[in-house]
Amino acid sequence: MSKSDGFFVGNHVVSFIDILGQKKRLASWPPLPAGGTPTTDLVKAVKETAGAVLAFKEHFVNFFKSADRQSTPDWLTSLDQEQQMGYQRIKDCKLSIQQFSDLFVFYSPIFNTFGDISTLSLYRTLNACAMAMLISLGARVPVRGAVTLGAGVELDKCSFYGPALFEAYHLEAEVADYPRVVVSDTVQAFLAEGQVYSSDLKVNEMMKRVAVNCRALLAEDDDGLCIVDFIGNGIHALVGQATTWPKCVQSVYDFALVEERRFKAKGDPKLASRYRRLRNYLESRLSIWGLDSTLD
Repeated sequence: MSKSDGFFVGNHVVSFIDILGQKKRLASWPPLPAGGTPTTDLVKAVKETAGAVLAFKEHFVNFFKSADRQSTPDWLTSLDQEQQMGYQRIKDCKLSIQQFSDLFVFYSPIFNTFGDISTLSLYRTLNACAMAMLISLGARVPVRGAVTLGAGVELDKCSFYGPALFEAYHLEAEVADYPRVVVSDTVQAFLAEGQVYSSDLKVNEMMKRVAVNCRALLAEDDDGLCIVDFIGNGIHALVGQATTWPKCVQSVYDFALVEERRFKAKGDPKLASRYRRLRNYLESRLSIWGLDSTLD
């Protein structure tokens, strides 16, 4: 990270997330009574809109913070005391959030305070994207986004600006198309085998192992794009045998089916196609969770 004219410019992991469908939901808010006391219908509408947006943010932050506690890597138990101290060093990473309405920019510098290039910032971001998306879709709240890595500057607290933000926005708005999180080429290059993340050999080895964990959370979609594999084997391995998650995956699948049929019935082929693509992705992974697809 370098200082230029008072700004600290550096490479960041950036995730741009759009909570979809909020425009129509907001338009359905009933008017606030003259007396100022919200009606039951208005309270319900607020929970379905503002509540959904706030819930996604909370899920993302919680999973980002707990990613390294969610699952202890098998190799960590084999480390000696010095190596485990090195692992504590690689856990150093910071998350900042910029929000406008139902749009989020989650960003984290890839250089930690020790000068290492942190793969954990990316791992936490990918994990948070996957888990928050799984929960949101399970609650029938569609989200779409992108993750990239590149240069940017924090103009003020929680005010990020730079090429990385533009690329993340472009991927979400112009490329992602259906509810998924697209991953940029720069992220894939960052995770390539042979990368050097630290001059400390032990820390570098740990960062490389985290990079392997990052790659386990990614997949190639049917159009060749790299995406966050939010119900793939990598996430299944993280959540373990908890019975809650297959039920959540089933809820996501049921939601995709309902939305595809709803938009077909409305004569909206564009949105029906998007949910068909989501359905195709889900059906390719249902067996991981012990679930079956529904025949048309």
